[in-house]
Amino acid sequence: MKLAASRVGERLRVNNKLIPYSFWPTKLGPKGNASLQTLLFSLDPWSIIDQSIKTSCPQANRLEALACTRQARDFYEGAVDSQRVSARPLSLYYCFMNLVKAFCLTKGTQTTFNKAQHGLSEMLRPANRELTDAFLRAFPSPNARGDLQNFSEFMAVLNGAGLTAQIDYDLSVLLPQILPGHRLWSSAANKKERFVAIHEIRTFVSKTTRELWLGLYFVTDDLSRIGVSHKTFLVESGLAASFAQVACSETDGSGRSLVCFQQNVPIVSPNTKYGNSLQQLFNTARPFLWATVATIPPYRRHYVYLRPPVEAAQTVSQLLSIYAVAYYLGSITRYRPHHFPLITDGPFGPRVQDFITGQPQQFLYLLASEFSRREIAKPSIL
Repeated sequence: MKLAASRVGERLRVNNKLIPYSFWPTKLGPKGNASLQTLLFSLDPWSIIDQSIKTSCPQANRLEALACTRQARDFYEGAVDSQRVSARPLSLYYCFMNLVKAFCLTKGTQTTFNKAQHGLSEMLRPANRELTDAFLRAFPSPNARGDLQNFSEFMAVLNGAGLTAQIDYDLSVLLPQILPGHRLWSSAANKKERFVAIHEIRTFVSKTTRELWLGLYFVTDDLSRIGVSHKTFLVESGLAASFAQVACSETDGSGRSLVCFQQNVPIVSPNTKYGNSLQQLFNTARPFLWATVATIPPYRRHYVYLRPPVEAAQTVSQLLSIYAVAYYLGSITRYRPHHFPLITDGPFGPRVQDFITGQPQQFLYLLASEFSRREIAKPSIL
């Protein structure tokens, strides 16, 4: 079947520069005009978080938010301390939990977390195998007694709405959603990989209509390697409702062919100040994207996650999946520490160990970016 040609337009340039995709491409000025934001390098993302709280958190919430951040940092030191292996999962979760409270307070969705609960409950199905048969029951916030539920509150800030009803998340469904170390899961589960790297996200403009749209470019053999057709890729990535494949004859520069998925419905800029519309445009793709933070260019790499249809209802945003898995491992460590070796000695042991070792910095930099609404990266210097 012959593919449709791509929409007529040109690459968008602002101040004569091509615009790379970012979760926060611009910052609004006092007169409502947007200025481009560059990547911000920091060896200490904690200082970025503290500054965001001091400048953005409502005054009434600030003291509690700063206290949560200080405690989160203490737990973080325990989580990255190689001498305290047995307590690392618990320290990791409590670090994340306190950061999440500070984040919600800074965004002003709640005024206090004095009586907050985890919002998650760790359970096992009848076969009673740790991890394999484990699931997390998540609760809407507030509960019947009026107590806030941390997980749902975090979801509300990230997604715009929290849980409206109780839902169960299987650990076997959550674990493959963690991007770093995903191939360890794939190997242990004997299943095909589910993350596909995006080669490039391009922004296009039609200056005659002031329409803006995105094109997502993938290396073709990244899809064929895991046996995924282009149609299945669109469905399982969640892109099918918003993007369609168009003809593409380009390569990645090394001779590997590219496949392009073009946004179906452009947005229309109200004027020729296209930079003012970038945030709206980039937000249309964000729900489908995962990101890794790296210390080498391009410092952020974006991926899409291929979810089997049966697991779609349990697929959550990137930070929520990290938080949920950290809760589970922390709960095991706290209440049933003798069960933790059953996990680390099992087939998914390397995956879990990689999570405990690699997620503290990833989560910290990703959440620091959420606090500041700007891409934060660790510089590649000693």
